[in-house]
Amino acid sequence: MSASAGVDVGGTFTDITIADPETGRVTVAKVPSTANQADGLVHGLHEAGVSFEELATLVHGTTVATNAILERRGASVALVTTAGFRDVLELRRRDRPHTYGLTSNYTPLTPRAHCFEITERITSTGAVSTSMTETDIARLADELAAGEFDAVAVCLLNAYANPEHERLLGDALRDRLPGTPVSLSHELAAEAGEFERASTVTVNAYVQPKMRDYLGSVRDQLRSAGFGHEMQVMQSSGGLMPVSRAIAEPARTALSGPAAGTVAAAAIAREAGFPDVISADMGGTSFDVALIPGGTPAVSTLTQLDFGIPLKLPMVDIHTIGAGGGSIASVDRGGVLQVGPRSAGAIPGPACYGKGGTEPTVTDANVVLGRLPSGGALGTGGGLSLDYSAAEHAVRVHVADPLGLSTEHAALSIVAVANARMAGAIRTVSVDAGADPRKFALVGFGGAGPLHAVELAREIGCAQVVLPPRPGLACALGCLVADARVDFTHSVEDVVEHLDAATVEKVLAGHAQRGTEQLRTEGLSDDVVVTHWAEMSYQKQLHTVSVELGDTASGWDVDRLTSVFIDAYRAQYGGMLRSAAARLVNLRTTVIGRRPVPPLAITDESERPEQYRRVVFATGAVDTPVVGRSSLHAGETVNGPLVVEQSDTTILVPPGTRVLAHESGSLVVEVQA
Repeated sequence: MSASAGVDVGGTFTDITIADPETGRVTVAKVPSTANQADGLVHGLHEAGVSFEELATLVHGTTVATNAILERRGASVALVTTAGFRDVLELRRRDRPHTYGLTSNYTPLTPRAHCFEITERITSTGAVSTSMTETDIARLADELAAGEFDAVAVCLLNAYANPEHERLLGDALRDRLPGTPVSLSHELAAEAGEFERASTVTVNAYVQPKMRDYLGSVRDQLRSAGFGHEMQVMQSSGGLMPVSRAIAEPARTALSGPAAGTVAAAAIAREAGFPDVISADMGGTSFDVALIPGGTPAVSTLTQLDFGIPLKLPMVDIHTIGAGGGSIASVDRGGVLQVGPRSAGAIPGPACYGKGGTEPTVTDANVVLGRLPSGGALGTGGGLSLDYSAAEHAVRVHVADPLGLSTEHAALSIVAVANARMAGAIRTVSVDAGADPRKFALVGFGGAGPLHAVELAREIGCAQVVLPPRPGLACALGCLVADARVDFTHSVEDVVEHLDAATVEKVLAGHAQRGTEQLRTEGLSDDVVVTHWAEMSYQKQLHTVSVELGDTASGWDVDRLTSVFIDAYRAQYGGMLRSAAARLVNLRTTVIGRRPVPPLAITDESERPEQYRRVVFATGAVDTPVVGRSSLHAGETVNGPLVVEQSDTTILVPPGTRVLAHESGSLVVEVQA
């Protein structure tokens, strides 16, 4: 009993990767996602031929929380705040979505009418100024019960400094409102910033009932099938947690699936000898891109899920746009071609799927251009094949005729617009962050990514493209590669001169002990790695610098903390402020439980004879060789143009480039100007 399964449920396909470290065998499946994602997940596992009784671990990456937030299909939430602060979500930070726009369509996840106040006050130093009374708690509980809310979020003003009142109120509400989940802000984001903390706890409550029902359904179906262990869930930070913790803190899964992809991209690129990469995950619905310097995905402690909805939790720094294989192309009233963000999804899907879709998508354009084969099968189940006639009709009627173009020219235009949007997203995480994309390799994956990755790399200046052994299943592989993870935060909010090393050591050592005990209690790992961080700034500055403190909790006196902060500040901004005092905002600790790394190279593709197909590029149509992935042997170099087909994706190597079959199992494309 040693096999592990990684499952990534996307908007269009459900991807399965099963690895057995004892035999080195890896099996995969790619099946269409279903309306009830739990059914599609279990179906995919059956399609992969898994023996549930012999399965030791199952790790799940999910977009349930993300979709609930973006589509505003979450629970009815009551937000409880300190008296006088019920407008915290409405007031937010008074920013705006567009630089030159004076208005916005911002709508909080829960309306003001669902925000309740309770009389209490704890000061920023943690002292109790005004105590809560049993009468006020009982009155509040009655109001919440009358409102019949699906979930309750509690964010009291200075609970990060002293959570006593939040704990008291949380215990009372859980007792008086049985069956209604109650989220407390200090349990998720114990740090200053009442708006960000309120937003985080509201997000958690907003998605909790849906995640509880979904993960509960998956767990029940797995148990019925014979799986006898606790399922693990990918966190947005790139680590794993047990399903019980995911149900209690579902906000930590907001970028679960995309985070798994960046973890896989980092691991695959390291095997191929590229530590500095940009991950580019193009699926059926979205395009996710992340910067991975030094082999480790960049992690942010504050992420904007949507305008006005920040999340104050460690999350892989991923930028997402609505550009996938299912992105719909249309001509607007001004005669301008638009691609995305609207998507055909899995149902009805692109026109070429033959499932009722009539609008042209990026996938339809690739079929028209010969980059995807007419009649070719999608996924491993054999249930979908590509219909050229339906794709050609959709592109011609909705794009070519309105613009006065030939069908192939219209299809090229669709691909060009989609590529331009994705290139802009790559520049956002690289150029806008001060990183030169010419110094990074691009890792292209996702079901649609390998069709566009080389053209994207050429547009942004990357010299190499790394294509994983199974690009269409990389997120599922990321679930297997990821380690278990627990994160802790302690708010300090004081100048460094007022601190002593003993105080810092007590906090950091406590984090390490709690995290180690938690991982071992959950049975996730005995191989534990601890890393401490300090969020610091100069006094009166709003933004902080993240300073790595390593695994040592002791010895952080005033001089040492100040020195490492100045080094980090200078590295980020190129200078320092000589007259300002250094300030310690938060102490953070990440506790990681290492897991065995499964085989990354997957070579179970059957041999197929070389064929030729007419493929249209921007420079014209070319009679292009089409080969199976297993036809490219380690060490072999082939010049483009070339189409490489495998069951989970299709790879396009344009003219003027060459591809090397790396011994790690990846394909490395040299992009020439």
